Amino acid sequence: MSTIRVDNFGPSAGGTTYSARGIAKAWVNFNGTGTIAARDSENVSSLTDNGAGDYTVNFSSAFDAGNYNMTGSSANGTSANLAANRILGVYADAGGVGNSAPTSTACRIASIYSTETKQDAVWINATFHGDLA
Repeated sequence: MSTIRVDNFGPSAGGTTYSARGIAKAWVNFNGTGTIAARDSENVSSLTDNGAGDYTVNFSSAFDAGNYNMTGSSANGTSANLAANRILGVYADAGGVGNSAPTSTACRIASIYSTETKQDAVWINATFHGDLA
């Protein structure tokens, strides 16, 4: 089996260069209940539990600014509220529950259940796309 190793790749005629590690520069899968803990992650140094359904993801390597994209999902692992509407969003006035703009080193996220109610979730997945510093 052969391995090809590159630092960057892009079109032969020039244009955008992409990181060989992929487009997602950070991601995490964690349990957001009780003592929160990452199941697996990339470029995430730690997690902070700020209260019910309110978390901060801290990055190992900083982004160049706080203008990256966060995509995520959250779900409860029990039968209670399992099929209920639940979203995961950047905690920047998410549903009127707070305001904390993303920074280059951390992103505060909220697991929102029903109508603007933050709630812990058993499964939280967040992916971050952008340029690293």
